[in-house]
Amino acid sequence: MKTTKAKLKIGTLFLALLLFALTALPAAAKTTPAGETVGTVLFYITGSGGEEILVSQIPVAEMEADMKAGKLDETVHNYSLLDRFVTTLHQEAQGFTVPAFVDYARGKSSVEALRSVDMTFAGDDVVRFWEIDQTGFDDMDTYSYDDLYGVKRYNFPRLYEYWDYAKQDYYDPAGKMTRDEVIDHIFAGGEEEIFLLSVRAFSQRYMVTSEKFGVDYNMESYWFNQGLLDNQRTIRVMKPMTRDELFNKTPTASDTRYWTANILLDMERDTDIKPLGSVAAPTAVMTDAGDNYYIRFSCATPGATILYNHNFISPSYTPTSPYGDGAVVVPKDSFKTGEVTMTARAVKDGYTDEGVVTLKLKSSGTEQNPVSGNAFSDVPEGEWYEAAVDYVMDRKLFDTQGATKFAPDDNMTRAMLAVAIYRAEGSPDISNFIDFADITRGTPLSAAVSWCSSAKIVLGDENGAFNPDSPITREMIAVFFYRWSAYKKEDLSAKGDLSIFPDSGEIHSWALKELEWANGAKLVNGADGKLNPGGEATRAQAAQLLMNYGK
Repeated sequence: MKTTKAKLKIGTLFLALLLFALTALPAAAKTTPAGETVGTVLFYITGSGGEEILVSQIPVAEMEADMKAGKLDETVHNYSLLDRFVTTLHQEAQGFTVPAFVDYARGKSSVEALRSVDMTFAGDDVVRFWEIDQTGFDDMDTYSYDDLYGVKRYNFPRLYEYWDYAKQDYYDPAGKMTRDEVIDHIFAGGEEEIFLLSVRAFSQRYMVTSEKFGVDYNMESYWFNQGLLDNQRTIRVMKPMTRDELFNKTPTASDTRYWTANILLDMERDTDIKPLGSVAAPTAVMTDAGDNYYIRFSCATPGATILYNHNFISPSYTPTSPYGDGAVVVPKDSFKTGEVTMTARAVKDGYTDEGVVTLKLKSSGTEQNPVSGNAFSDVPEGEWYEAAVDYVMDRKLFDTQGATKFAPDDNMTRAMLAVAIYRAEGSPDISNFIDFADITRGTPLSAAVSWCSSAKIVLGDENGAFNPDSPITREMIAVFFYRWSAYKKEDLSAKGDLSIFPDSGEIHSWALKELEWANGAKLVNGADGKLNPGGEATRAQAAQLLMNYGK
């Protein structure tokens, strides 16, 4: 098993600016047509009477934050798998063993009595995993401890080199070994691996179809260097192959199931855990206006959390998005009959609940406060950067181009970055302004640039100018961030190998050390195999990277 500690995949860029606060709008919860992600994972335990009692509700973002803070094991685990297709699979993951998850989830409970309960996963204890596209607890994947950890499991790095994609069988491309000898050879190079519940994962089908990989069939270094581990399919069940599965050529890729939303622990030994009560089923009322329907949920149980399904294209999916107090907006054109099907669940730590309920809703009248999913006409709902725009605007980190324009495709500038860093540091008081030829003293920009200059984060050119309107490039961002991290006395020892990028010769000498650090720290990664040091960043990219950096 590898013991390499993976540095957190943060993103590539940084912050952006502000100065403008939007007029408050009615809150609008989001639905996403491709919302195939898990917002909140529910952890249950079987009580003394067989009840399914909620122990804790854990947002995926909280697990990611705990990993970023070093509270979770960041070891990168590797998995080689056979699929029912002609391809093999390579996967990487960081996360929990099941016993570690049980301990972690217990500690997240809001009920003190549950945090002190001795919860184990060992021997004949059973755990059940329910994904977002399953229909109920009776459809869960069920394993005992011995199923998962009582047998040796492996990663087989040699699998890719000795797999015939045309014949879907083991073979020696050099023609020196028999099929049985090949299997023995693959097994001899196996690395013991463990069953994992991933917080971050990456999966790639692999077939030798180009010269891109040469003879590097393992791909571990290639994919990991791209910073591709993410939490979009969390929690993911990562199940390594056994010896018998290798020798029997058993496809196991489907066992690495993703989007696990609910986990139920059923301990073999008797437990005296009893529920504190039962949560009522959620209800909802729907109104309409223009092109949208507006759904508001409620629950009769005080303190209950309501979860709804944010993927309106797949209304049968289990709900994982926490509902606030605004309206959930769904487009009318997805529900031609005028009836909206939505799944929801109301839960509370220490309580049992009614499970997932399916609500069939019709409009009860006209919506009085119609709003779109976001406040900007140039940020389409469901766009890849929509959540990032929400993130930066909620924190007042960006200026806008008018009340309804975010300008996602506009370039970020040196002034914008200086203002953003200054604001991120809490807008410190300025006692001594540092003058630049093209910055007017007494303006908000002057304060930001002066502070960043005094902190040795920004410099002027040989003419004493700051060049506030110049677009910020990727290598400039690396320099700004390196200096900013130096100001905060953070670790700057990371050093990436930039020679793997064909355009590394385009890096300016003044940015080489900083880019090596930024790449080694997974702040700046390649895109389409290139580093693109002179590439200019857009506001949308900056927003996304700021959100990643701040998680």
